[in-house]
Amino acid sequence: MQNKIPILMLLLVIGTVSLVLSLTLSLPNTVEWVLLIIGVLLNITSAVGLMIIGVKRTRGS
Repeated sequence: MQNKIPILMLLLVIGTVSLVLSLTLSLPNTVEWVLLIIGVLLNITSAVGLMIIGVKRTRGS
């Protein structure tokens, strides 16, 4: 369980950087949409994973 936290945090950072780049740079439409989709998927999966780890830690199991 402990070894998953750094990986999920890294995915969260990569997703956030991807979203920031797609929203601030003037890129072609396809690249912009790809970065948006990747960013959203990475952020959702890592946030849900971190929430699950947090709930398991709080319950003590």
